[in-house]
Formats: sequence, structure tokens, C-alpha cells
Amino acid sequence: MTALTNRPRHRRGTLTRRVVLTASARDPERFEPLLDSFVLRDDWQRARTRTVLGSFLRGYHAFARAVDLDEVHADLAGVDRYYRPFAYEGAAMGFGPWAFLNRRGYRDFDAVLGEFHPQTVYQNYVGLGWWLATRPALSRPGTAAVTGMLHPHFRLLPYEGIGFRAGFLGAGRTSVTRSFARYGAGPAHVCFQGYGRSLWFACMGDLGRAAALIGALPAEVHGDCWSGLGLGFAYSWLDRAEYLAQVVSWVPDEFRADFFQGTAFGWEARQRADRPLFDALTGRLGEAQRVYIAGSLRAVARARDDLADRGVRDSFYLAWRAGTRTRLPASP
Repeated sequence: MTALTNRPRHRRGTLTRRVVLTASARDPERFEPLLDSFVLRDDWQRARTRTVLGSFLRGYHAFARAVDLDEVHADLAGVDRYYRPFAYEGAAMGFGPWAFLNRRGYRDFDAVLGEFHPQTVYQNYVGLGWWLATRPALSRPGTAAVTGMLHPHFRLLPYEGIGFRAGFLGAGRTSVTRSFARYGAGPAHVCFQGYGRSLWFACMGDLGRAAALIGALPAEVHGDCWSGLGLGFAYSWLDRAEYLAQVVSWVPDEFRADFFQGTAFGWEARQRADRPLFDALTGRLGEAQRVYIAGSLRAVARARDDLADRGVRDSFYLAWRAGTRTRLPASP
């Protein structure tokens, strides 16, 4: 039991808790019509997408209703190990209602989630973005004010969650991206990465459709979208990484560096979330692909460390993406 997250607090009353938790509940069944609209080729793709979503929502509800955060770990131990990182991402979304009910603020996010589950540090910030996107547009503090409270290395990542949520719930419709500009240029690029990641789920069975949707957007965000699609593939298909060559065949040559940067970030997030599982699954691959993944992970680490050593704070995540692209090994 940890000192920070389990410190006694003046929690809101039972009636308030009941109202908030009822209003913020998300029933997995309500998403079935949405999943039916996704372009999914096989039954297993539909089952995987449903399990990812169900795991995410289980984590969300577990954290939102928790009194002692150790309860969340106990609950999520029941999620299949492969899908558990998705559940912890959902748990980070649950910080929103949990913080309200426990009279905590967004300034506590770094400390609470960093102590609660540091293995999913990237997913934690993405999950927070889901929550921020659910709030009324005029609520205070605004999204920029909230992200400004976060660690400078990760404060752009909630916008990835905002973009992913928009694309996922919009079944990949490009019209959902029109709101991204209101966040400013840098955050908007990260929103488009999240949108691109959503296309991996919405168009898993027809990547030609994903390519067409990306092509319909302004040229300056195509790289962001392909980065997100690469991230979605690497993160959700870690157990099918051998399909990398087939997937990348859909990526235009000029955006392959963006796509591979996305796969590198996806593998980095997976490795950090559960190193033994990552090693077991990638250990089944051919030598060339294992060497490529290892080189991609080194590129991520070296880009991050270089920026940190130089004291970069502004737009760290965008600079991290760019630095990773220049350090990637030759594609397998």
C-alpha cells in the first residue's frame, strides 16, 4: 500500500459518488453498433477489437470507483496479460472521476499515476486524453491548462488520446478531425497521430481504406497519421509482428519513416509495460526482424536521452518523434 495514493482524503459523500459514477459509466454493449461499422476482415479481428475496448473500459471503471487504488491492481490482475496494458490505459481515463470524488486535482496526475503504474507511463497520458475529451468544451480548467500542468516530456500525449477517441468513436470519419486545430499546431499534429492509430482499428481489415482516408486529409498531417497507424499495428499486434512487411506494403514510400517511427514507439510502450511478455513474443520472430525491433528501440531511447540531456522541454514529444525517425535502422 503506497503512502501517496492511499493517504486519507476528504472524499465526497455517498450520494455524490453514486451520481457521478452512474453518469460517467460506459457500458461496453453500447459500442457494438460502432464495432459493426468497422472494416474488420475476420472474426478474430472483431474479437480482438472488442477485447481491447472491453479491457480499456474495465480499467476505467475500476479506477473511477476505487477507494484504495490497490483495488484496481487486484481487479486488473484478472485481465488477460496480453490486454492488461489496455486496461491500465483505461484506468488512467478513470483518473478524471476519481480525482473529482477524492477532491484531487490535475496537478496530482503525474504523482498519482506515476506511483500507481509507471510501467504504462505513455498509456497513462493517452488515457487522460480520453477523459479530457469527454468534458464540456467550456469546462475549466481548459485542456491546454491541464496539459500544461503535466511533465514536459509527456504533456502532448493526452492529445494523442483525444485524436484516437475522435477517430475510434467516429469509425474513422475524417470529419472528426476538424476540431483538432483549436488545440494549436503542435497538439494538433499529435491529435492526428491519435486519429491515425484509430484507423488501425477502424480499417484493420482493409488498409486501403485507411490509406484513402489519410490521403483525403491535408498533406501536412499525413506523416502524423501514418505514424499513428504504425503505432497501432505494433502495439495491438505484438503477437503478430511477423505481418510487418504486409502492413507496410500499404504505406507510401515517402511516409514509411513516419510509419516505422510509430512502430518503434508502439514496441517501446509494449516493452516497458511487460518486458517478459515482450521478449517472449518477439523471441518467436526471425532474426532479421528481432534485430530490427532492437534497433528501433535503441533509436527511441537515444532520441529521448539526447533531448533530455540538452534540456529540451517545449514540444518534447514532437522532437522525440523527429529524433527517432533520423535514428531508425534500415527497414527489414
